[in-house]
Amino acid sequence: MSEYVHIVSFTAPSPPDYGGAFDLFYKITALANLGKKIILHYFHYKEGRGHEELKPYCIEINKYSRTAFLKSLLTMKPYIVSSRIDAGLIHRLGRDDYPVLLEGIHCTGIIPYLNKRKIIVRVHNDEAEYYKQLQRNEQNVLRTIYFFYESLLLSKYQKKLSTESIFAFVSKTDKENFEKKYHQKNQVFIPCFLPWQTIHSLTGKGNYCLYHGNLTISENCKAALWLAENIFSRVNFPLIIAGKNADTLTGRLPVNSKIKLIENPSDEELSELIKNAHVNILPSFNSTGVKLKLLHALFKGRVCITNEAGIKGSGLHSGVHIANDKEAMIQVLKELLSKKFTEEDIQQRSELTQIYNNDQNSIKLSGLL
Repeated sequence: MSEYVHIVSFTAPSPPDYGGAFDLFYKITALANLGKKIILHYFHYKEGRGHEELKPYCIEINKYSRTAFLKSLLTMKPYIVSSRIDAGLIHRLGRDDYPVLLEGIHCTGIIPYLNKRKIIVRVHNDEAEYYKQLQRNEQNVLRTIYFFYESLLLSKYQKKLSTESIFAFVSKTDKENFEKKYHQKNQVFIPCFLPWQTIHSLTGKGNYCLYHGNLTISENCKAALWLAENIFSRVNFPLIIAGKNADTLTGRLPVNSKIKLIENPSDEELSELIKNAHVNILPSFNSTGVKLKLLHALFKGRVCITNEAGIKGSGLHSGVHIANDKEAMIQVLKELLSKKFTEEDIQQRSELTQIYNNDQNSIKLSGLL
C-alpha cells in the first residue's frame, strides 16, 4: 500500500458546490486525513472552479486543458475520453510508479500510456447508459444527436476497458451492469463521499414541498414539469422548484399560484429550503449513478419521496417513500402531507450514516491504493 497517490479528476474538484463535486472533494480530504500524500491532476474548463480549497490536502496540484471538440472527433473515441488524453499528464505520471486513481470513465484514455502500475477507476456513472438517457430526455436536436453518438462510442469504448484496473463504483446498479454488459470482474462498491455525515432533519411539519436540481439539465427540467403538470395540478399544496437556471421554466409551467420558482439559490439558501420543506419530492428519469440531491434531502430534510430510478444503486432500503407513477405519487403525497415528521422517522434513516461514512469508505479505498 503506497503512501503516495495520483488522483486524476475529469474536472476541477473545488468548490464542492454541486452534486458531482461532492465525491471528488470529500474523497480527497478524507484520504489526506488518513495520511495519503496526494498529487492532484485535473482538467480545467469551467469558470469559477479550481483547486484553492484543496491546497492544504495535496502535496502537488497540476491542471490541464481539454482537447478541442473537432480535434477529438478524429480519434473515434468518446469526446469525454479523447479530450482528456493529455501528453503533459502522461509525462508527469511517468516520472514515478505511484498508484493512480482515475476519476470517471472520462480519464481512462491514458491507461494504455501508463507503465505497469496499480490503477483504480472511480466510476460515477455507466456513461453509455447515462448519455442514452440524456438523449431520450433532450429537446434540442443538435444535443440529441451528440448524446446519441456519444452513447454509441461510449458503449464500444467501455467494452474494451482494461480488465487489470480496479473499478470502484458509486452505484451498486452500475456495478452490476458493468459485470453483465462489459464482463468487468475486478470491481468494488464504495459509496459517494459526502459533506453530510449526520442526520439533521427537523421534526414536525413544513408548509411547502420542494423539488431542487440543476435545471440546465434537461432531465431535471422534465422532472420539475412532470410534477407541476401531473401531481401539483391535483394536490392543493405549495410547491417550490429551486435550482440553477430555474428561470428556464418560466412560461412552461401550468398556471398555478401555489408553484414558485427560486433561481440560483446559494448553498445556504438551498439547505434552508430542504430543511424547512415538509416534503422533498425528487422523481428521476435517469437510473444511472447515485442521486446526490436525494441524499442531501435525506440527511437534511423531512419527508422524502422518489421513484425506483431515483434510489436505484444507492444501497438504501429505508427512510424514503417510493412511488413509481403519478397515481401512486399523488396517493403517497396526500397521506404524508397530513402527518408530522417524527424522531422515529429520523431513526429509520440511520443506515445512511453507515453506508455514506467518509471515514470508513476512505479506509476501504485506501486499502486498494
